[in-house]
Amino acid sequence: MFKNPSIIMRITYGKILGLLFAGAGILIFPYFYPDVGWITQLAFVLYYITIGAVVGLMGVLNYHPIIKMSLPWWFRGPWVGGWMNMILMMFIYDDLSTMQIQAFGAGSFLSSPWWFVAEGALFGLFADFICTKYAGEGVECVTNADLDNP
Repeated sequence: MFKNPSIIMRITYGKILGLLFAGAGILIFPYFYPDVGWITQLAFVLYYITIGAVVGLMGVLNYHPIIKMSLPWWFRGPWVGGWMNMILMMFIYDDLSTMQIQAFGAGSFLSSPWWFVAEGALFGLFADFICTKYAGEGVECVTNADLDNP
């Protein structure tokens, strides 16, 4: 079950990295956003754990069959992380914009909520690198390790 390559281990590594990344964010939140409540902080923790799991799960798809293109880890991870953060940013654009302005000031280069997309892409890049390095990628993740005798 925990042999290399393994989809279970990819998802596990992704979740652990999401928890560590969100934990670091929770430690930084009081300095940048002192008015953010515990529910928002918990939501970010659960959200980054979910992004880590999705990045780990997407490691099975290292080839796109429709456009006949290889999907290496350095493309797939940032795409998934950036895409998921872009969707969340669109849902909470006003709140995120207020938080960014509160932290960096109005008119600042870093006051745009679109930096949240870049943050997700960087997290996806790092998470997919670790998942691919330590748990493999592609169809072998599903057919080799996880379907052996239980």
